Amino acid sequence: MIDSPHNELPPPAAPVPPGPPAAFAPPSTGPTPPSRRRTGWHIAAIVVGCLMLLPALGMVAGGTALTVASSVNDDGYFDVTFDRVESDGVAVASVDLWDEAAQDEDWPWVLDWLDLDIRVRADGAATTDEVFIGIARTQDVEAYLADASFDEVTDFVDREPVYLAHDGTSDVAVPAPVDQTFWTEQVAGSGEQQLDWAARNGNWSVVVMNADGSPGVAADVTVGVHSDAVLPIGIVLIVLGGIGTILSVVLIVIGARGRRTT
Repeated sequence: MIDSPHNELPPPAAPVPPGPPAAFAPPSTGPTPPSRRRTGWHIAAIVVGCLMLLPALGMVAGGTALTVASSVNDDGYFDVTFDRVESDGVAVASVDLWDEAAQDEDWPWVLDWLDLDIRVRADGAATTDEVFIGIARTQDVEAYLADASFDEVTDFVDREPVYLAHDGTSDVAVPAPVDQTFWTEQVAGSGEQQLDWAARNGNWSVVVMNADGSPGVAADVTVGVHSDAVLPIGIVLIVLGGIGTILSVVLIVIGARGRRTT
């Protein structure tokens, strides 16, 4: 059988040579972020911010403490209990409660603004339990105790009174303090006694005595101070401290970020 030329198969195609390898394209990372640098102003901002931060936080803490204490303390009074006050004489006295402050010409205004209330509690611990607390002008107290022996409290160290002894010419009793008319405020009786006084400008003295004026005084004393200005002062400190804290943080952040460069 003769093959027809129409049945012949075409010759195989020549192999295609391989092309050059494709170039490697690294993954795109986007635009390079701008760099930042700090100038002297940025360093100064960090320093100022740090210096402001601690006082600002202290103002917030102090204001919070005042605000909480004014609402928690007994009737808003800040009380201090002292170790027993005592004297072999007829009285224990605190003379000229704010002698140095009263010399300042602004003190009357400050005292009115503070609106201070003083509270003195005393519980007699001598041979008689009849205790007397009185407050009066210093000149009247000095005239009353002029010839008597008594002890003046000049300071307190760790709640222990420091005394200045006044050795009078007489060791006997003075006329009963409850019978005197010069006291601005007074209270007397057995057990714990409490004297309340709205503080005012001037030279004032407070005394603790036996109600009959006899020598040998001993009492457990607590002094409390109340001011209507405490709560407003606390709120102002919190507000100012909060503003100072925010400004401090802003300065520190600005200084830390620096300035963007292109």
